[in-house]
Amino acid sequence: MTAAQTGQPCKRCRGKNAPYKLRNLATCRDCYVETVVDKVRKSLGMMHKEIRTSTEPAPRRYVAGLSFGVSSTCLAQMLDDSAAHHAGKQSSSPFEPLVVHVDTDLSAGDRQEDSPARRLLAKYRQKYPHVSFDCVHLSRAMSLKTVDWSTLAPSADEIRDGNDSNGEQDGQRDAEKLRRIFDALPSVTSRADILRQLVRHILIDTARTRGCSAVLLGHSTSALAALTLAEVANGRGFSVPGQVNDGPQTVCEYDGGRETARLSFPVYYPLREVLKNELLGYADLIPVLAEMKSEKLVDGAAAAAPVVSHRDVSIEEVMQRYFDGVEGPYAGIVANVVRTTGKLDRVAGSANCRLCGMTLDESGDDRWAGDLGRDSGDSASENHKGKLCYGCRRSVSG
Repeated sequence: MTAAQTGQPCKRCRGKNAPYKLRNLATCRDCYVETVVDKVRKSLGMMHKEIRTSTEPAPRRYVAGLSFGVSSTCLAQMLDDSAAHHAGKQSSSPFEPLVVHVDTDLSAGDRQEDSPARRLLAKYRQKYPHVSFDCVHLSRAMSLKTVDWSTLAPSADEIRDGNDSNGEQDGQRDAEKLRRIFDALPSVTSRADILRQLVRHILIDTARTRGCSAVLLGHSTSALAALTLAEVANGRGFSVPGQVNDGPQTVCEYDGGRETARLSFPVYYPLREVLKNELLGYADLIPVLAEMKSEKLVDGAAAAAPVVSHRDVSIEEVMQRYFDGVEGPYAGIVANVVRTTGKLDRVAGSANCRLCGMTLDESGDDRWAGDLGRDSGDSASENHKGKLCYGCRRSVSG
């Protein structure tokens, strides 16, 4: 973001020079940074009040997702600043965030210690010494009990359990098994949808096993607005309050196709009040972030390449591109999409989708089927009834 040397006063502090624009208001450098950071701190403060279980000081341990994109990188920098601040205050309870990157490169297994993702994460460790980092391979999802693998694909259960019966004689790794599952999915949109669900499952499982009290996802206002419309387009509109809003998420565990446990776990979006272009501007004003951008350590900092063929673009990416384009002149409309979603009640029910974890809504499924065409009646789709929501059935079966 280039600063324009103008004599226009800052609308917030009335300083003489305000070369930046924040929500169409002239803003100086300090007020720009302070406004963005205050929104995130306020969100983290509200989360702490909602999830704390004791009035006694206790360590605050959270898992934050890192995709190496602008939003999640800004979140990591803010968490690092907060951790340094609390470390210097003796009266403050420990603030111990764990930033986790899920490596989605299935061309290499989880034992590759020198993968591109791990090398990049090592540079993040140098930049942000006050937070812990970890890299988890996507293939770890194969060991999760929070996904009923028998519903993901017709042969998913056999793919998952193949090594249990045959040992390692065929040499297949979890990454190869998962790649076969993704290859069986019907479209780019399906693969992007299932990938996002698995990453979410891995982050929640990591938080539970590491003794953390919440998962923090680095979605900006723009990303949440795109996710809202993408979920509706994918046939999962009734689950939008659960997917987009802050608060506890239902987590079920399965064994042999049967539900064996059910609990709730908090998932929050600290950047929900900040637009993506505001985070891009923030990154230019913070020296460590600006340095990372210049070193090309941050994905998505440059303008998106034009689409050559929409066959290679998922619905979620289409929505993201749309909101990236309109958030400048229509920031209020983008924010209203997220705020309106925040007013919607979550669907209550006794059964949950065995893939995305959202509450099953039988009447909603029937309405979507009436508008979009009923399932073809194949056996795989019939087996998914009562186990997967309509959106996940479409992602798995087409």
